[in-house]
Amino acid sequence: MLLATAAVVHLEGAALAAAERDALAAVLEHERAEHARSDRLLADAPPLSSLVPSIFGEAEAEAEPPPADNSSGRPTPEWASGLGLPEYLFDTPPTVGDGELRHLPASPSERAPLLPTLYLPGFPKAATTWLSNCVQYAFSPVNICGRRAEKWAACTRRYALAPLFTDARAQPSAWKELFFFGGRPPAHPLAYRPDLLELHGPDPTGGPLRNLSLLWPWERQLLGPRRGSASGAELMGRLRAMCAQSVPPQSCLSGGGGDACRAAPRCSVLGTAACEGANWRGVCRGLGAARPQPQLGCTHPACARVAEASAAESGQFSLNCVWSPRLKAVSGRSDAYCAHSLLPWAARGELNASVMDFTPNYICDADAMARIHDSAAERPEAVKFIVVIRDPVARAFSEWSMFALGWNWDPVKNFSAAMAYKLQALQRCNRSLYLNVSRLRQLPTTELAAYLRKCFDYGRATMCALVAHHISRDESDRSPFDQGVNHDSISVPP
Repeated sequence: MLLATAAVVHLEGAALAAAERDALAAVLEHERAEHARSDRLLADAPPLSSLVPSIFGEAEAEAEPPPADNSSGRPTPEWASGLGLPEYLFDTPPTVGDGELRHLPASPSERAPLLPTLYLPGFPKAATTWLSNCVQYAFSPVNICGRRAEKWAACTRRYALAPLFTDARAQPSAWKELFFFGGRPPAHPLAYRPDLLELHGPDPTGGPLRNLSLLWPWERQLLGPRRGSASGAELMGRLRAMCAQSVPPQSCLSGGGGDACRAAPRCSVLGTAACEGANWRGVCRGLGAARPQPQLGCTHPACARVAEASAAESGQFSLNCVWSPRLKAVSGRSDAYCAHSLLPWAARGELNASVMDFTPNYICDADAMARIHDSAAERPEAVKFIVVIRDPVARAFSEWSMFALGWNWDPVKNFSAAMAYKLQALQRCNRSLYLNVSRLRQLPTTELAAYLRKCFDYGRATMCALVAHHISRDESDRSPFDQGVNHDSISVPP
């Protein structure tokens, strides 16, 4: 018996060693293939001198320094003192408002979603994450109003709130980047929709939750579980009450009417719904759904349902929104819900909060600013922007190093070659506009928007290609925002 057991252990050990050798060989073969691919890409990369010739020619005469901001001797307004702003901004003093922007409330006393009023459009890898973390900490209601969450609603000092998302255990986390107003192609399931349902999400204090604190999800996110706070099962029950059914758009409740109010409510197409009924696509076969699954209700568009019976296709929402047996152990149910985006809901003057959306890619999406303006049509003065820029070459290198060396998204492991490929793609997209700053500045906004959608992929292609409009020597004395940008396309109309 002992000999037989030893033989089995020996065989299992040999099989394990063989499996380890096979796995190591597979990894090494993958590495060799990746190195070979990288070598080919590097060898085939176009020379930068063919794409941006002005910086490789003979040394040019040093450009005259730009004129001082106040070259005409015009007095600087008091509000702009010490800011070093160009003169053309002197006629546009900053607006003053309470910062509250409620989305189409039915009445001043009715609760409605608080929309973002503080935006950070700017190029990725320009310290936007650091600034977001700094603002969230410095202006957190915990630091501004204290750790007693029940007092946040009555706090007279303004604080900042980040939008939230939850995992399948209903644990909330802060969003830095919503990507709702731009940065996604129209076909994306969470792309911009005029009714804003995917942006504001369900009411955290609606229906059976009306007696809860207005900011209970933010209390959980900022303070964590505490003695007397909701259990895991209670949190999952609250999210179920919020997400398990859809609601009409706010425009219907505020008397807007229209076809959207007469149609059936929009439903989520994420989670299990991704393979139900008309949402079914061929990809569902590989996820365990060989044919369209029966529709199991209508989930709020900002939420996703995951379920034990169809766990394979539940992972289409996010890595955090997947089914696991632990969920059933906690809640006693065979399904659960996740929220993609939650904003606070409040009546007029009920919260003294500013909601943030620090999606840098909005600056590269031709439609984003117009959408933000439309969402703030009732009170455009409430919206504020923090625009962050950085030396374009340093920024491009930072983003390339993240994509190529950190995340391994970019197969080109040489910065110059990677930049050359991006510039070549931009050149091929539209040869007549490539590096043609003067012509870009003359384009009507609609034509410039079409160019950005096509060549900058709705704000997603923001890596090295942006250097193309900043790197020319003859434009080096001008602000990056003055190069190749029609100001009408990035400013909120008055």
